[in-house]
Amino acid sequence: MTPEDGRLAAEHGAAGVVVSNHGGRQLDTVPAGADAVGPVADAVGDRIDVLVDGGIRRGTDVLKALALGARAVMVGRPLIWGLAVGGEAGVRAVLDLLVAEFDVALALAGVPHASGLGPDCLEIRG
Repeated sequence: MTPEDGRLAAEHGAAGVVVSNHGGRQLDTVPAGADAVGPVADAVGDRIDVLVDGGIRRGTDVLKALALGARAVMVGRPLIWGLAVGGEAGVRAVLDLLVAEFDVALALAGVPHASGLGPDCLEIRG
């Protein structure tokens, strides 16, 4: 969750890091993964991959995470919901929906490929 931890991971030979607040349930007021991923990605640069976990519920969440510097996202809770509702078919439906929403988000952002995402694709309000 911190740039320093990302730097240490890169310096000690890690292939990547996962930015995760464990669902934010461990401590009140812990920062969201979306708030931490950009500074961590900036700190490690291209040396290691940065993944973000937590808060990924729709395609626009994927777009934001990638634009902030994540290489990939981890999706847990929505898959569990799909599994509970429809078993394997439910999981597939959730993944298909997430990909479709991401494709629409890319189109609305005017970015043809995920590789073209960056912070400039987001309007950051302070």
